[in-house]
Amino acid sequence: MSDVALAPRAHALLIRIDAWADRSTGRALVIKLAVTVAGPLVVLAGVAMLVLPGPGLVVIAAGFALLALEYQWARRVVALMGRSLSRAREATIPKEGSGSRKALGAAMVAALAAAGFLATTAATAFLAAHTVL
Repeated sequence: MSDVALAPRAHALLIRIDAWADRSTGRALVIKLAVTVAGPLVVLAGVAMLVLPGPGLVVIAAGFALLALEYQWARRVVALMGRSLSRAREATIPKEGSGSRKALGAAMVAALAAAGFLATTAATAFLAAHTVL
């Protein structure tokens, strides 16, 4: 199945989907075709959402998760994203950190989110003010 270390629930889901698809060649072909077509479309929609309203990074991750149903390289990408997010979470809000360190990490994450929101709002307002129809 996979030599990539996935979360137990994700691994179990992949096993169930593979077992369902392996019952017939038609199912396997339908799954492969659907994943091959829908996965890149979801990733491209996420990339578009990086500049348009919407949760771009979440949709990109969902597209790679969809591709991971059939492709080993996508499973490695999903596992890498999971490890990176775990390291970032541990760096900002460590489990063994003091209460003040955890509060500081949470405040930094909130400040970054607020700064991103304000920058996006300012850019949108600027573009709206200078758009010629």
